[in-house]
Amino acid sequence: MAGLISSLHNSSGALKVHSKGLEIVGKNLANINNRNYAKQRVEIGDRGQINTGIATESMGVEAMGLRQNRDALLDKSVLRELTGTASLEATQKVLQNAETALGQFLDRTKDSTSIQNALRSGGGGISDALTDFFNAWESVSVKPNDIGEKQLLIEKAKILAEKINQTDDRLEQVQLDVDEQVAVDVGVVNGILDEIAKINEYIAKAELVKPYSAVDLRDQRQAKLEELSKYIDVQFGPVEAIIPPSTTPTVDPNGLGQIYVKSGNNDLVDRKNVLGKFEFDNGELKFNAVDDTKDKTFTELTLPNGKIGSQILASTGSVQNARDEIAILADQLTKSLNVEYANSTPGSGETRFFAAKAFAATAAVPTPNINLQANHGLAEGDQIRLINLSNKGITEGAGLSEGETYFVKRVSGNSIELSQTIDGPALQITSALSPASTFRRIGDPPIGVPVVTSQNLATSSTAGGNQIALQIAALGTQAFNGLGNASLTAYFNKTVTTVAQQLSSTNIRIEDQKL
Repeated sequence: MAGLISSLHNSSGALKVHSKGLEIVGKNLANINNRNYAKQRVEIGDRGQINTGIATESMGVEAMGLRQNRDALLDKSVLRELTGTASLEATQKVLQNAETALGQFLDRTKDSTSIQNALRSGGGGISDALTDFFNAWESVSVKPNDIGEKQLLIEKAKILAEKINQTDDRLEQVQLDVDEQVAVDVGVVNGILDEIAKINEYIAKAELVKPYSAVDLRDQRQAKLEELSKYIDVQFGPVEAIIPPSTTPTVDPNGLGQIYVKSGNNDLVDRKNVLGKFEFDNGELKFNAVDDTKDKTFTELTLPNGKIGSQILASTGSVQNARDEIAILADQLTKSLNVEYANSTPGSGETRFFAAKAFAATAAVPTPNINLQANHGLAEGDQIRLINLSNKGITEGAGLSEGETYFVKRVSGNSIELSQTIDGPALQITSALSPASTFRRIGDPPIGVPVVTSQNLATSSTAGGNQIALQIAALGTQAFNGLGNASLTAYFNKTVTTVAQQLSSTNIRIEDQKL
Protein backbone atom coordinates (compact mmCIF):
# COMPACT_ATOMS: atom_id res chain seq x y z
CA MET A 1 0.00 0.00 0.00
CA ALA A 2 2.95 2.30 0.72
CA GLY A 3 3.89 2.20 -2.94
CA LEU A 4 0.31 2.92 -4.03
CA ILE A 5 -0.11 5.77 -1.54
CA SER A 6 3.21 7.23 -2.60
CA SER A 7 2.22 7.01 -6.25
CA LEU A 8 -1.12 8.69 -5.58
CA HIS A 9 0.62 11.40 -3.58
CA ASN A 10 3.06 12.07 -6.41
CA SER A 11 0.26 12.16 -8.95
CA SER A 12 -1.73 14.55 -6.78
CA GLY A 13 1.30 16.80 -6.49
CA ALA A 14 1.76 16.75 -10.25
CA LEU A 15 -1.88 17.77 -10.74
CA LYS A 16 -1.35 20.69 -8.36
CA VAL A 17 1.69 21.78 -10.31
CA HIS A 18 -0.15 21.70 -13.62
CA SER A 19 -3.13 23.38 -12.00
CA LYS A 20 -0.79 26.22 -11.02
CA GLY A 21 0.41 26.31 -14.62
CA LEU A 22 -3.16 26.67 -15.86
CA GLU A 23 -3.72 29.45 -13.32
CA ILE A 24 -0.70 31.35 -14.69
CA VAL A 25 -1.91 30.78 -18.28
CA GLY A 26 -5.21 32.37 -17.27
CA LYS A 27 -3.33 35.26 -15.67
CA ASN A 28 -1.33 35.75 -18.88
CA LEU A 29 -4.51 35.81 -20.95
CA ALA A 30 -6.20 38.23 -18.58
CA ASN A 31 -3.25 40.66 -18.95
CA ILE A 32 -2.84 40.30 -22.71
CA ASN A 33 -3.66 44.01 -23.22
CA ASN A 34 -1.71 45.20 -20.18
CA ARG A 35 1.44 46.80 -21.63
CA ASN A 36 3.05 46.83 -18.17
CA TYR A 37 2.73 43.06 -17.73
CA ALA A 38 5.39 40.54 -18.73
CA LYS A 39 4.28 37.00 -19.56
CA GLN A 40 4.93 34.54 -16.71
CA ARG A 41 5.59 30.83 -16.53
CA VAL A 42 5.79 28.21 -13.79
CA GLU A 43 9.18 26.64 -13.28
CA ILE A 44 8.74 22.90 -12.58
CA GLY A 45 11.41 20.95 -10.70
CA ASP A 46 12.02 17.46 -9.28
CA ARG A 47 11.33 17.04 -5.57
CA GLY A 48 14.19 14.61 -5.39
CA GLN A 49 14.85 10.86 -5.68
CA ILE A 50 14.50 7.92 -3.34
CA ASN A 51 16.03 4.46 -3.46
CA THR A 52 13.17 1.96 -3.33
CA GLY A 53 15.42 -1.10 -3.32
CA ILE A 54 14.46 -1.78 -6.89
CA ALA A 55 15.66 1.48 -8.38
CA THR A 56 16.12 5.16 -7.65
CA GLU A 57 12.75 6.71 -8.27
CA SER A 58 11.51 10.28 -8.46
CA MET A 59 9.58 11.69 -5.53
CA GLY A 60 7.47 13.71 -7.95
CA VAL A 61 7.46 17.26 -9.29
CA GLU A 62 6.71 20.59 -7.69
CA ALA A 63 6.40 24.24 -8.68
CA MET A 64 9.80 25.80 -7.95
CA GLY A 65 8.76 29.36 -8.67
CA LEU A 66 7.55 31.90 -11.24
CA ARG A 67 9.65 33.45 -13.97
CA GLN A 68 8.99 36.33 -16.37
CA ASN A 69 9.55 36.17 -20.10
CA ARG A 70 11.36 39.52 -19.95
CA ASP A 71 14.34 40.49 -22.08
CA ALA A 72 16.64 43.13 -20.55
CA LEU A 73 17.91 44.28 -23.94
CA LEU A 74 14.37 44.66 -25.27
CA ASP A 75 13.32 46.56 -22.15
CA LYS A 76 16.16 49.04 -22.64
CA SER A 77 15.30 49.39 -26.33
CA VAL A 78 11.69 50.18 -25.40
CA LEU A 79 12.88 52.89 -23.01
CA ARG A 80 14.96 54.53 -25.74
CA GLU A 81 12.06 54.50 -28.21
CA LEU A 82 9.66 55.91 -25.62
CA THR A 83 12.15 58.72 -24.95
CA GLY A 84 12.45 59.46 -28.67
CA THR A 85 8.69 59.48 -29.21
CA ALA A 86 8.02 61.72 -26.20
CA SER A 87 10.75 64.15 -27.36
CA LEU A 88 9.20 64.57 -30.79
CA GLU A 89 5.64 64.86 -29.51
CA ALA A 90 6.67 67.54 -26.99
CA THR A 91 8.46 69.52 -29.72
CA GLN A 92 5.43 69.13 -32.00
CA LYS A 93 3.07 70.56 -29.40
CA VAL A 94 5.23 73.62 -28.71
CA LEU A 95 5.69 74.34 -32.43
CA GLN A 96 1.96 73.96 -33.08
CA ASN A 97 1.26 76.54 -30.37
CA ALA A 98 3.93 78.84 -31.79
CA GLU A 99 2.44 78.62 -35.29
CA THR A 100 -0.98 79.44 -33.85
CA ALA A 101 0.52 82.40 -31.95
CA LEU A 102 2.02 83.77 -35.16
CA GLY A 103 -1.50 83.92 -36.59
CA GLN A 104 -0.32 82.73 -40.01
CA PHE A 105 0.83 79.46 -41.50
CA LEU A 106 2.50 78.03 -44.59
CA ASP A 107 -0.12 76.74 -47.03
CA ARG A 108 1.47 73.57 -48.39
CA THR A 109 -1.34 73.04 -50.90
CA LYS A 110 0.05 75.99 -52.87
CA ASP A 111 3.56 77.15 -53.66
CA SER A 112 6.19 77.14 -50.91
CA THR A 113 5.92 80.90 -50.32
CA SER A 114 2.16 81.02 -49.80
CA ILE A 115 1.52 82.41 -46.31
CA GLN A 116 -2.10 82.18 -45.16
CA ASN A 117 -3.92 83.57 -42.15
CA ALA A 118 -4.83 81.14 -39.41
CA LEU A 119 -8.39 79.86 -39.60
CA ARG A 120 -10.94 82.24 -38.07
CA SER A 121 -8.18 84.86 -37.72
CA GLY A 122 -9.86 88.25 -37.97
CA GLY A 123 -8.02 91.02 -39.78
CA GLY A 124 -5.06 88.90 -40.87
CA GLY A 125 -1.59 88.73 -39.39
CA ILE A 126 1.49 90.93 -39.34
CA SER A 127 2.20 90.62 -43.07
CA ASP A 128 -1.34 91.79 -43.91
CA ALA A 129 -1.05 94.65 -41.44
CA LEU A 130 2.25 95.72 -43.05
CA THR A 131 0.64 95.70 -46.51
CA ASP A 132 -2.35 97.73 -45.29
CA PHE A 133 -0.08 100.22 -43.53
CA PHE A 134 2.08 101.00 -46.56
CA ASN A 135 -0.99 101.02 -48.84
CA ALA A 136 -2.41 103.71 -46.56
CA TRP A 137 0.73 105.81 -47.13
CA GLU A 138 0.20 105.35 -50.87
CA SER A 139 -3.34 106.66 -50.49
CA VAL A 140 -2.12 109.63 -48.47
CA SER A 141 0.44 110.42 -51.17
CA VAL A 142 -2.48 110.85 -53.61
CA LYS A 143 -4.43 113.08 -51.20
CA PRO A 144 -1.78 114.49 -48.82
CA ASN A 145 -4.13 117.01 -47.24
CA ASP A 146 -7.20 114.76 -46.87
CA ILE A 147 -7.99 114.43 -43.15
CA GLY A 148 -9.92 111.19 -43.77
CA GLU A 149 -6.95 109.52 -45.45
CA LYS A 150 -4.70 110.71 -42.62
CA GLN A 151 -7.05 109.29 -39.99
CA LEU A 152 -7.18 105.94 -41.83
CA LEU A 153 -3.38 105.89 -41.93
CA ILE A 154 -3.13 106.43 -38.18
CA GLU A 155 -5.61 103.62 -37.56
CA LYS A 156 -3.64 101.26 -39.83
CA ALA A 157 -0.48 102.21 -37.92
CA LYS A 158 -2.16 101.41 -34.61
CA ILE A 159 -3.38 98.06 -35.96
CA LEU A 160 0.14 97.22 -37.17
CA ALA A 161 1.69 98.04 -33.79
CA GLU A 162 -1.06 96.05 -32.08
CA LYS A 163 -0.52 93.01 -34.35
CA ILE A 164 3.23 93.01 -33.72
CA ASN A 165 2.91 93.40 -29.96
CA GLN A 166 0.06 90.88 -29.66
CA THR A 167 2.04 88.30 -31.62
CA ASP A 168 5.00 88.77 -29.31
CA ASP A 169 2.70 88.51 -26.27
CA ARG A 170 1.23 85.25 -27.58
CA LEU A 171 4.65 83.76 -28.24
CA GLU A 172 5.72 84.81 -24.75
CA GLN A 173 2.62 83.07 -23.38
CA VAL A 174 3.64 79.91 -25.22
CA GLN A 175 6.96 80.08 -23.39
CA LEU A 176 5.26 80.70 -20.04
CA ASP A 177 2.96 77.72 -20.65
CA VAL A 178 6.00 75.56 -21.41
CA ASP A 179 7.65 76.69 -18.17
CA GLU A 180 4.54 75.76 -16.19
CA GLN A 181 4.34 72.35 -17.88
CA VAL A 182 8.05 71.65 -17.28
CA ALA A 183 7.64 72.52 -13.60
CA VAL A 184 4.77 70.00 -13.38
CA ASP A 185 6.77 67.37 -15.29
CA VAL A 186 9.79 67.82 -13.00
CA GLY A 187 7.54 67.11 -10.03
CA VAL A 188 6.28 63.95 -11.75
CA VAL A 189 9.86 62.79 -12.42
CA ASN A 190 10.89 63.31 -8.80
CA GLY A 191 7.82 61.35 -7.65
CA ILE A 192 8.67 58.45 -9.99
CA LEU A 193 12.23 58.32 -8.62
CA ASP A 194 10.80 57.95 -5.10
CA GLU A 195 8.53 55.13 -6.27
CA ILE A 196 11.35 53.26 -8.03
CA ALA A 197 13.50 53.44 -4.90
CA LYS A 198 10.60 52.17 -2.79
CA ILE A 199 9.86 49.28 -5.20
CA ASN A 200 13.56 48.39 -5.12
CA GLU A 201 13.28 48.02 -1.37
CA TYR A 202 10.15 45.86 -1.63
CA ILE A 203 11.81 43.60 -4.21
CA ALA A 204 14.87 43.17 -2.00
CA LYS A 205 12.70 42.01 0.90
CA ALA A 206 10.51 39.76 -1.27
CA GLU A 207 13.49 38.07 -2.96
CA LEU A 208 15.65 37.69 0.13
CA VAL A 209 15.11 33.92 0.10
CA LYS A 210 14.12 33.28 -3.52
CA PRO A 211 15.71 35.60 -6.13
CA TYR A 212 13.62 36.73 -9.12
CA SER A 213 10.38 35.66 -7.44
CA ALA A 214 8.81 39.14 -7.05
CA VAL A 215 7.56 39.12 -10.64
CA ASP A 216 4.66 41.52 -10.15
CA LEU A 217 6.87 44.02 -8.32
CA ARG A 218 9.37 43.82 -11.16
CA ASP A 219 6.55 44.58 -13.60
CA GLN A 220 5.61 47.62 -11.52
CA ARG A 221 9.20 48.84 -11.49
CA GLN A 222 9.58 48.41 -15.24
CA ALA A 223 6.35 50.33 -15.78
CA LYS A 224 7.76 53.19 -13.69
CA LEU A 225 10.99 53.14 -15.69
CA GLU A 226 9.01 53.33 -18.93
CA GLU A 227 6.97 56.23 -17.55
CA LEU A 228 10.17 57.97 -16.45
CA SER A 229 11.78 57.48 -19.87
CA LYS A 230 9.09 59.64 -21.47
CA TYR A 231 10.32 62.62 -19.47
CA ILE A 232 14.10 62.03 -19.45
CA ASP A 233 16.50 59.54 -20.99
CA VAL A 234 17.19 56.69 -18.58
CA GLN A 235 19.84 54.02 -18.11
CA PHE A 236 19.37 51.24 -15.56
CA GLY A 237 20.89 47.95 -14.51
CA PRO A 238 22.30 46.01 -11.56
CA VAL A 239 24.30 48.26 -9.24
CA GLU A 240 27.62 46.60 -10.01
CA ALA A 241 26.99 46.73 -13.76
CA ILE A 242 25.97 50.34 -14.36
CA ILE A 243 28.38 52.38 -12.24
CA PRO A 244 32.20 52.27 -12.39
CA PRO A 245 33.80 49.56 -10.21
CA SER A 246 35.88 52.17 -8.39
CA THR A 247 32.72 53.80 -7.05
CA THR A 248 30.56 50.71 -6.65
CA PRO A 249 29.31 50.43 -3.07
CA THR A 250 29.41 47.10 -1.27
CA VAL A 251 26.39 45.13 -2.40
CA ASP A 252 24.98 41.67 -2.10
CA PRO A 253 26.46 39.44 -4.86
CA ASN A 254 22.97 38.80 -6.20
CA GLY A 255 22.01 42.45 -6.02
CA LEU A 256 18.81 41.39 -4.24
CA GLY A 257 16.89 42.31 -7.38
CA GLN A 258 17.64 46.02 -7.04
CA ILE A 259 18.81 48.37 -9.77
CA TYR A 260 20.77 51.57 -10.23
CA VAL A 261 19.20 54.35 -12.33
CA LYS A 262 21.01 57.16 -14.18
CA SER A 263 20.21 59.93 -16.65
CA GLY A 264 23.25 61.11 -18.57
CA ASN A 265 25.95 61.74 -15.97
CA ASN A 266 23.46 62.20 -13.15
CA ASP A 267 22.96 59.37 -10.65
CA LEU A 268 19.28 59.16 -9.74
CA VAL A 269 18.58 55.98 -7.73
CA ASP A 270 20.89 53.55 -5.92
CA ARG A 271 18.76 50.63 -4.72
CA LYS A 272 16.39 52.09 -2.09
CA ASN A 273 18.08 55.51 -2.06
CA VAL A 274 17.18 58.50 -4.23
CA LEU A 275 20.46 60.25 -5.04
CA GLY A 276 19.07 63.52 -6.27
CA LYS A 277 16.11 65.50 -7.53
CA PHE A 278 15.51 67.79 -10.49
CA GLU A 279 14.55 71.43 -10.02
CA PHE A 280 13.24 73.96 -12.53
CA ASP A 281 13.66 77.59 -11.57
CA ASN A 282 13.63 80.76 -13.70
CA GLY A 283 13.59 78.72 -16.88
CA GLU A 284 16.68 76.69 -15.89
CA LEU A 285 16.72 72.96 -15.24
CA LYS A 286 19.09 71.85 -12.47
CA PHE A 287 19.90 68.62 -10.67
CA ASN A 288 20.14 68.76 -6.89
CA ALA A 289 22.40 65.95 -5.70
CA VAL A 290 21.54 64.70 -2.22
CA ASP A 291 24.31 65.51 0.21
CA ASP A 292 23.80 65.15 3.98
CA THR A 293 26.71 67.50 4.69
CA LYS A 294 25.37 70.36 2.59
CA ASP A 295 22.06 72.03 1.90
CA LYS A 296 22.10 71.58 -1.89
CA THR A 297 24.63 70.71 -4.54
CA PHE A 298 23.39 71.85 -7.93
CA THR A 299 24.74 70.32 -11.10
CA GLU A 300 24.52 72.18 -14.38
CA LEU A 301 22.68 69.99 -16.84
CA THR A 302 22.96 69.19 -20.46
CA LEU A 303 19.29 69.10 -21.35
CA PRO A 304 18.13 65.47 -21.20
CA ASN A 305 16.32 63.84 -24.07
CA GLY A 306 12.62 63.24 -23.54
CA LYS A 307 9.65 65.47 -22.97
CA ILE A 308 11.27 67.87 -20.48
CA GLY A 309 14.39 68.68 -22.48
CA SER A 310 12.53 68.95 -25.79
CA GLN A 311 9.97 71.39 -24.38
CA ILE A 312 12.72 73.62 -23.01
CA LEU A 313 14.73 73.41 -26.24
CA ALA A 314 11.72 74.25 -28.43
CA SER A 315 10.77 77.17 -26.17
CA THR A 316 14.24 78.69 -25.86
CA GLY A 317 15.12 77.85 -29.46
CA SER A 318 12.34 77.99 -32.07
CA VAL A 319 9.87 80.15 -30.11
CA GLN A 320 12.52 82.57 -28.84
CA ASN A 321 14.02 82.87 -32.33
CA ALA A 322 10.57 83.83 -33.67
CA ARG A 323 10.24 86.48 -30.94
CA ASP A 324 13.72 87.81 -31.66
CA GLU A 325 13.00 88.08 -35.38
CA ILE A 326 9.72 89.91 -34.75
CA ALA A 327 11.59 92.35 -32.48
CA ILE A 328 14.25 92.87 -35.19
CA LEU A 329 11.45 93.49 -37.71
CA ALA A 330 9.79 96.01 -35.37
CA ASP A 331 13.09 97.79 -34.67
CA GLN A 332 13.88 98.03 -38.38
CA LEU A 333 10.41 99.40 -39.09
CA THR A 334 10.68 101.93 -36.26
CA LYS A 335 14.16 103.04 -37.29
CA SER A 336 13.62 103.31 -41.05
CA LEU A 337 10.24 105.02 -40.82
CA ASN A 338 11.30 107.43 -38.05
CA VAL A 339 14.47 108.38 -39.93
CA GLU A 340 12.55 108.98 -43.14
CA TYR A 341 9.88 110.93 -41.29
CA ALA A 342 12.38 113.03 -39.31
CA ASN A 343 14.61 113.80 -42.29
CA SER A 344 11.66 114.99 -44.37
CA THR A 345 9.90 117.03 -41.68
CA PRO A 346 11.03 120.66 -41.37
CA GLY A 347 11.12 122.55 -38.13
CA SER A 348 11.60 121.45 -34.56
CA GLY A 349 9.52 119.40 -32.17
CA GLU A 350 8.35 115.79 -32.45
CA THR A 351 9.86 114.18 -35.54
CA ARG A 352 9.20 110.51 -34.81
CA PHE A 353 6.24 108.58 -36.16
CA PHE A 354 6.47 105.49 -33.92
CA ALA A 355 7.24 105.95 -30.23
CA ALA A 356 10.66 104.87 -29.02
CA LYS A 357 12.78 105.99 -26.08
CA ALA A 358 15.25 108.63 -27.20
CA PHE A 359 18.73 109.59 -26.04
CA ALA A 360 19.51 113.17 -25.03
CA ALA A 361 22.69 114.82 -26.27
CA THR A 362 25.87 114.34 -24.24
CA ALA A 363 29.22 116.05 -24.24
CA ALA A 364 31.64 114.61 -26.79
CA VAL A 365 34.24 113.53 -24.25
CA PRO A 366 35.37 110.05 -23.17
CA THR A 367 32.92 108.89 -20.51
CA PRO A 368 31.09 105.67 -19.57
CA ASN A 369 27.91 107.67 -19.00
CA ILE A 370 25.03 108.18 -21.41
CA ASN A 371 22.58 110.89 -20.38
CA LEU A 372 18.98 109.99 -21.16
CA GLN A 373 15.81 111.97 -21.26
CA ALA A 374 13.89 112.05 -17.99
CA ASN A 375 11.72 109.07 -17.07
CA HIS A 376 13.70 106.61 -19.15
CA GLY A 377 12.54 103.87 -16.75
CA LEU A 378 15.77 101.87 -16.87
CA ALA A 379 17.24 99.99 -13.93
CA GLU A 380 20.47 98.16 -13.25
CA GLY A 381 20.51 94.80 -15.02
CA ASP A 382 18.10 95.90 -17.78
CA GLN A 383 19.05 95.08 -21.32
CA ILE A 384 18.48 97.56 -24.15
CA ARG A 385 18.73 97.31 -27.93
CA LEU A 386 19.94 100.31 -29.91
CA ILE A 387 17.50 100.98 -32.73
CA ASN A 388 18.97 104.08 -34.27
CA LEU A 389 22.13 106.19 -33.96
CA SER A 390 21.10 109.25 -35.92
CA ASN A 391 24.40 111.08 -36.54
CA LYS A 392 26.65 108.27 -37.71
CA GLY A 393 28.40 110.70 -40.03
CA ILE A 394 30.13 112.26 -37.03
CA THR A 395 30.74 108.90 -35.32
CA GLU A 396 27.91 109.32 -32.88
CA GLY A 397 28.16 106.95 -29.93
CA ALA A 398 31.60 105.64 -30.88
CA GLY A 399 31.89 102.18 -29.35
CA LEU A 400 28.17 101.45 -29.80
CA SER A 401 26.45 99.73 -32.72
CA GLU A 402 22.94 99.80 -34.09
CA GLY A 403 21.02 96.57 -33.56
CA GLU A 404 23.28 95.46 -30.70
CA THR A 405 22.07 94.84 -27.16
CA TYR A 406 23.73 96.24 -24.03
CA PHE A 407 23.25 95.84 -20.30
CA VAL A 408 22.60 98.72 -17.94
CA LYS A 409 25.48 98.55 -15.49
CA ARG A 410 24.64 101.55 -13.33
CA VAL A 411 21.88 104.15 -13.12
CA SER A 412 22.44 107.63 -11.67
CA GLY A 413 19.50 109.95 -12.17
CA ASN A 414 19.04 110.38 -15.90
CA SER A 415 22.46 108.91 -16.68
CA ILE A 416 23.34 105.27 -17.20
CA GLU A 417 26.46 103.22 -17.79
CA LEU A 418 26.35 100.44 -20.39
CA SER A 419 28.31 97.20 -20.64
CA GLN A 420 28.40 94.49 -23.28
CA THR A 421 27.80 91.70 -20.73
CA ILE A 422 25.85 91.75 -17.50
CA ASP A 423 29.03 91.64 -15.41
CA GLY A 424 31.33 93.39 -17.90
CA PRO A 425 33.14 96.72 -17.51
CA ALA A 426 31.44 100.00 -18.41
CA LEU A 427 31.90 101.05 -22.03
CA GLN A 428 33.70 104.29 -22.85
CA ILE A 429 31.36 106.40 -25.00
CA THR A 430 33.54 108.87 -26.91
CA SER A 431 31.10 110.99 -28.89
CA ALA A 432 27.74 112.71 -28.65
CA LEU A 433 24.34 111.07 -28.94
CA SER A 434 21.53 113.16 -30.36
CA PRO A 435 17.96 113.14 -28.99
CA ALA A 436 16.86 111.42 -32.21
CA SER A 437 18.86 108.30 -31.34
CA THR A 438 16.51 105.66 -29.99
CA PHE A 439 16.56 102.41 -28.00
CA ARG A 440 14.15 99.74 -26.80
CA ARG A 441 14.34 97.94 -23.48
CA ILE A 442 14.32 94.18 -23.92
CA GLY A 443 11.05 92.89 -22.48
CA ASP A 444 9.08 95.95 -23.54
CA PRO A 445 6.68 95.70 -26.51
CA PRO A 446 8.63 95.38 -29.78
CA ILE A 447 7.10 98.53 -31.23
CA GLY A 448 5.58 101.70 -29.79
CA VAL A 449 2.28 103.23 -30.82
CA PRO A 450 2.24 106.20 -33.24
CA VAL A 451 3.15 109.47 -31.53
CA VAL A 452 1.47 111.57 -34.22
CA THR A 453 -2.21 112.18 -34.89
CA SER A 454 -4.21 112.84 -38.01
CA GLN A 455 -4.14 116.56 -37.10
CA ASN A 456 -0.34 116.92 -36.92
CA LEU A 457 0.69 114.15 -39.35
CA ALA A 458 3.26 115.61 -41.72
CA THR A 459 2.93 114.60 -45.34
CA SER A 460 4.66 117.46 -47.12
CA SER A 461 7.86 119.47 -47.03
CA THR A 462 9.44 122.25 -49.04
CA ALA A 463 10.52 119.64 -51.58
CA GLY A 464 6.99 118.63 -52.53
CA GLY A 465 3.41 118.23 -51.39
CA ASN A 466 3.51 114.48 -50.96
CA GLN A 467 7.23 113.78 -50.63
CA ILE A 468 7.10 112.25 -47.14
CA ALA A 469 4.20 109.93 -47.97
CA LEU A 470 5.88 108.68 -51.15
CA GLN A 471 9.22 108.05 -49.49
CA ILE A 472 7.66 106.15 -46.60
CA ALA A 473 5.37 104.16 -48.90
CA ALA A 474 8.50 103.02 -50.77
CA LEU A 475 9.79 101.42 -47.56
CA GLY A 476 7.17 98.68 -47.98
CA THR A 477 9.14 97.09 -50.82
CA GLN A 478 12.63 98.13 -49.81
CA ALA A 479 15.22 95.46 -48.92
CA PHE A 480 17.12 96.12 -45.66
CA ASN A 481 20.59 94.88 -44.79
CA GLY A 482 19.48 94.46 -41.19
CA LEU A 483 16.84 91.97 -42.36
CA GLY A 484 19.19 89.87 -44.46
CA ASN A 485 18.52 91.94 -47.58
CA ALA A 486 14.78 91.21 -47.33
CA SER A 487 11.76 93.47 -47.20
CA LEU A 488 9.72 93.82 -44.01
CA THR A 489 6.97 91.50 -45.25
CA ALA A 490 9.39 88.94 -46.68
CA TYR A 491 11.32 88.88 -43.39
CA PHE A 492 8.21 88.10 -41.37
CA ASN A 493 7.13 85.48 -43.89
CA LYS A 494 10.53 83.85 -43.40
CA THR A 495 9.81 83.64 -39.67
CA VAL A 496 6.45 81.97 -40.35
CA THR A 497 8.03 79.62 -42.87
CA THR A 498 10.82 78.62 -40.49
CA VAL A 499 8.39 77.60 -37.75
CA ALA A 500 6.17 75.83 -40.29
CA GLN A 501 9.08 73.86 -41.75
CA GLN A 502 10.31 72.87 -38.29
CA LEU A 503 6.82 71.64 -37.47
CA SER A 504 6.57 69.75 -40.76
CA SER A 505 9.94 68.07 -40.17
CA THR A 506 8.87 67.10 -36.67
CA ASN A 507 5.62 65.59 -37.99
CA ILE A 508 7.59 63.48 -40.47
CA ARG A 509 9.97 62.31 -37.74
CA ILE A 510 7.02 61.31 -35.55
CA GLU A 511 5.63 59.13 -38.33
CA ASP A 512 9.05 57.52 -38.78
CA GLN A 513 9.34 57.02 -35.03
CA LYS A 514 5.99 55.24 -34.91
CA LEU A 515 7.22 52.80 -37.54
